[in-house]
Amino acid sequence: MFRDKPTAYGRLTDAISDIGDRIAELESQVVARINPRPSKAERLRRAVEHEVNRLYGATDSGYSRYLPSFLTGLSLPSADDAKASLYDAKSSLSKAGHSLGDRASDLRDHLPALSSFSFPAFGHRSSFKGGRGYQRSVDYLRERPNVSTALIAGGAILAIGTAFYVTKKIADHAEEPEYDVVRRDGEIEIRDYDAMIVAETVKTGYHEKARRRGFETLYDFIAANNRSGKKIAMTVPVLQQLSESEGRTKGWAIRFVMPKKFTKASLPTPNSNDVAIREVSAKRLVAIRFSGNFSASLASKKLMALYNYVADENLKQKGDPIYAFYNAPWTPGFMRRNEILIEVER
Repeated sequence: MFRDKPTAYGRLTDAISDIGDRIAELESQVVARINPRPSKAERLRRAVEHEVNRLYGATDSGYSRYLPSFLTGLSLPSADDAKASLYDAKSSLSKAGHSLGDRASDLRDHLPALSSFSFPAFGHRSSFKGGRGYQRSVDYLRERPNVSTALIAGGAILAIGTAFYVTKKIADHAEEPEYDVVRRDGEIEIRDYDAMIVAETVKTGYHEKARRRGFETLYDFIAANNRSGKKIAMTVPVLQQLSESEGRTKGWAIRFVMPKKFTKASLPTPNSNDVAIREVSAKRLVAIRFSGNFSASLASKKLMALYNYVADENLKQKGDPIYAFYNAPWTPGFMRRNEILIEVER
């Protein structure tokens, strides 16, 4: 249901990706064997470092490249910039420490009372881990596990709150296709959608990988990364549907709905045949909405409920199911909005 027969190239790329994932897993296991019981503070540090690299990494895989323009002020510096700033700060501290040490030496020559006083040499041990203050802090947290738990819980709450804030901001600014609710039965709705224009690309492979590749291709188009002209605002949802039933390349059709202010003629022309601009006529769709991280088992359960509803109501299905995703990749599962839609005759 959620996969088509991949090509030899697709199987090869998937195999290479799986090998890379396995190597990363083995590396994690080796580290775990060498240091099998890291402290809570270390685990928290690793988790924060992983999330920062994932969300704001300097590579193209970082999710920060997909943030809308109104959130660009929240971006973090790149790893290289952060390292350079840290190096500059350490150098400044080292110079200041030596300068203060020289001044203290001069004062000790004139004031014997200060002879027992000394300044630390910042240049020799500038890391927090080498200081006594760090060790006292570690001992303090080890002796008070409740404080450590509270700090970790506070960090988790802060991360969830940040994700909620960013998700809400994106939802407030993102445009959605207009529709009228004809009927509502629990979690299922019958909707009449207006005509719309979509940018579409077709990708082969498994459901999630095809969607990720298609998202990257379409995002580069609307962000003007591979064409001239102005950027196009991101809308929701991202749509995914099997394309083989429409007589095109076999695979998954990934679609971005274009903002209402555009017509097909006013949209910029894609530089590649990989992206097509299509007009979609007005449709009646039966939709089921659900939260959670999208998975084959969860989608199968919701899709079966949708099929049963269409059969019970004697509705005539047209085309394959459409999967709709409304949220950014970093959104927690319980905050996500997913939908499956089936076109039916009016």
